[in-house]
Amino acid sequence: MSMVVRTNTMALNANNALNKNNSTVAGNLEKLSTGFKINRAADDASGLAISEKMKAQIKAIDTASKNAQDGASLIKTAEGYMGEVHDMLNRIVELAEKSANGTYEIGKDASYNTAATETYGHAGVDRQALQDEVDQLTAEIDRIATTANFNELKLMDGSMDTNTYAAVSASGSATGAKAGALVTTAIGASKTGANADIASGSNLTLQIGETSSASDKLGVSIGSFKTEVLFRSISTTSVATADATSNTATASTVALTATNGKSENSAGLTLNISNQQAASVVAEKVRDVINNVSSQRASLGALENRLDYTMNNLNTASENITDANSRIRDTDMAKTMMQYTQGNTLTQAAQAMLAQANQAPSSVLQLLQ
Repeated sequence: MSMVVRTNTMALNANNALNKNNSTVAGNLEKLSTGFKINRAADDASGLAISEKMKAQIKAIDTASKNAQDGASLIKTAEGYMGEVHDMLNRIVELAEKSANGTYEIGKDASYNTAATETYGHAGVDRQALQDEVDQLTAEIDRIATTANFNELKLMDGSMDTNTYAAVSASGSATGAKAGALVTTAIGASKTGANADIASGSNLTLQIGETSSASDKLGVSIGSFKTEVLFRSISTTSVATADATSNTATASTVALTATNGKSENSAGLTLNISNQQAASVVAEKVRDVINNVSSQRASLGALENRLDYTMNNLNTASENITDANSRIRDTDMAKTMMQYTQGNTLTQAAQAMLAQANQAPSSVLQLLQ
């Protein structure tokens, strides 16, 4: 090896090694301090691209899981309101059954004092008391239907009811279509004003997946619980009224529903149990209404169970994708610590050798003595 003083090749080699070791140690320190083995695109360009795409997918899945939880909470809230409606309907059945019993006082009509035309069947004091409670209960059903909400989203006022119902008058007769039947014409196209149909609402759409496709959305439909819809299948009934003098029975039509003056809903209906025969029919028909409410609650319960499985699936997917992303992005602390220790040792060795290499040119001075 030539002995030169202008270029110290050994020092250059030692310095290069020292710089490489310093760079390695700095990189290991960064990985140990951040916990990521990919901190910039230069560390692993393809790995960074895959990791960032996975991070976006994880965020979308986690948010969808929270959306499903919010949807389940909304359904639980609505189902709780329906439980109270159920209780009131059951109480109405109880009151109607009481009124249908012949032991209650029978009221007389306006011609009571005319023996030849004396008729029975109108509300007496006892049945009027029962009727008053029914009026209050149906008014409360209307109040719940109007005010029930989740985060200011109305739940039971028909805004989430996807059906369009024929308008029903206070006596229960449909205007232009069979009471309770679905109207197939366009909303608002068939009738206007007082005879307008009860227009449909729209599904509440839950985003329960990571994409914008229909398969990652779920529609929630909750029927209207306003009494004009709830009691739309209850109309009139033909009952027999007895003449007290001749002891003969004549058939007459009695309305089972009437406009409820105690309800803040101007279209709200109440059920007529002030007549013994009508009360018997009301008790029977309200049980059908209870079945309809039960069906609605059952549908919501099934939907809530579905959302539970949806959340479990999303959480599992998030866990697995997070694990995959971790293998790409996260630092193996034990391995990186081993590399840091190795690099740190080599750095110290390179520093020592650089010091030795810097001493080498001084040996040339001996030749000049």
